[in-house]
Amino acid sequence: MAITTIDATTALSNNGMTLLNTTTVSSAVASVAFTSSLITDTYMDYKVTIRFAAPATNGQALYVFPSIDNGSNYNVLIEQSKQYHDLKSTATGNASTAGNSSAKIDLNAGTENTANKGTHIEINFIGLRQTTGTKGMYYNSIGTHDLDDGHNTGNDYWWNGAAKIIGTSNSDRTAINNLKFQFASGNVAQGTFSLYGIKSA
Repeated sequence: MAITTIDATTALSNNGMTLLNTTTVSSAVASVAFTSSLITDTYMDYKVTIRFAAPATNGQALYVFPSIDNGSNYNVLIEQSKQYHDLKSTATGNASTAGNSSAKIDLNAGTENTANKGTHIEINFIGLRQTTGTKGMYYNSIGTHDLDDGHNTGNDYWWNGAAKIIGTSNSDRTAINNLKFQFASGNVAQGTFSLYGIKSA
């Protein structure tokens, strides 16, 4: 039986996803943003993967800020919910978020900045470029909490949640064209951030 090998880009495209950009942070920056040159009407839906991201300041949540004007303002109304699951115990429940008036979406909490620790996140954005109806997103975030003391001691968490992305007012349905990722305080010290466009049916 013949075995055919295809490259990763071809595989992703055939699966309905196209890698649009990868930004790797190796020295501290304030934030990472995917701008209007990447988030266009070519794709309606988008996916972001974040690998091994960590803050310069210990114990910080990572947020995503949507924008309708390519980052001139981050003032989009959000409704969100977040849950936590302790990877080292049976503890689970609802977790507090930045709130529905903060124009940002919580992705986790208390990320540790120690070497070889950090967080990994997968995010799906639905209908970012539509101009009728609201947009949506959901995510999974797995990482080291600042209370982690090693395998089976301290706390590590799986966070999952979702958000409705409304607009700059209750009636605004302008398409999103910018996504900024930033920790609650301090810089992004490390991480690989990848943006994919997803083909519509």
